[in-house]
Amino acid sequence: MSDIFVMIRNQDNSALTSIDGTAFITLLRQDGQVLAEELVELIYADAGFDDLRTGQYTVVVRHEQVQPIEATYDVIINAEDKVILLTFVYLEPERILLQIQASVESRL
Repeated sequence: MSDIFVMIRNQDNSALTSIDGTAFITLLRQDGQVLAEELVELIYADAGFDDLRTGQYTVVVRHEQVQPIEATYDVIINAEDKVILLTFVYLEPERILLQIQASVESRL
């Protein structure tokens, strides 16, 4: 089984836990259905989806006060024991998504 780990950061790579006190929400979708929903943790600005089978997934980060309101990233898990790391980077003063960084590591 593999994991997807989501981090929310600002342009300075600092944890971006919330906007105006409202936390980001992460969703895990497969074939258009929501499999899981997690609030981004309010200290480290992260969320995780564990023990996923091989397949295609879509990770969604939502917040009503940023642009776009919903940012998505498609993930293909084609091997077991992988950790997919996704970092959604926002330009904090303007509340705009700058980029999504992705990497894959082997689970220890």
